[in-house]
Amino acid sequence: MKELKQRILDEALVGEGDIIHVDMFLNHCMDIELIEHVGNELARRFKSAHVTKVLTVESSGIAIACFVGRALRVPVIYAKKFQTGYIDPNVYSAETHSFSMEKSYTVRVSKKYLDEEDTVLIIDDILSNGQAALAMLDLVSRAGGEVAGVGVAIEKAMREGGSVLRRMGIRVESLVTVERVQDGHIILADD
Repeated sequence: MKELKQRILDEALVGEGDIIHVDMFLNHCMDIELIEHVGNELARRFKSAHVTKVLTVESSGIAIACFVGRALRVPVIYAKKFQTGYIDPNVYSAETHSFSMEKSYTVRVSKKYLDEEDTVLIIDDILSNGQAALAMLDLVSRAGGEVAGVGVAIEKAMREGGSVLRRMGIRVESLVTVERVQDGHIILADD
């Protein structure tokens, strides 16, 4: 996806280690037109997968997931990180660890919204170590559903998340792959 690649090369910043900051256009101050294009492209790639639900984890993947869901004409669910009075207490839950936040948390989805008849597409903004995706796979498994695959805007190839998912037999579609971060510069993989 040339548009996303160019934005990464022009605007993304490298933080400590290999943290890539794309918050100026993807997940904090959002360029809605770009995110719509990202969502439409991920939807196009999974169009034949008979997806019945799109699932993401709160909060950075929500905008992308919404555009994917709209393009596929299916509901979007986001796994909540906190148990609140607004979520049914009868939930599927899974533990995960955030690479960028350096903390663990429990994600939850009400049992009303996932079941054994669902074919679920998991969506996120960035795939690094794969912990969020693994937690969402766990939620779908607990519901008895099937996973159509994992779609992400950016995959960090220098981390093991994509490799782990692919070894598990999960279809992974990444719009942009970061090969490595070197001397403060983002090196993208050639397509």
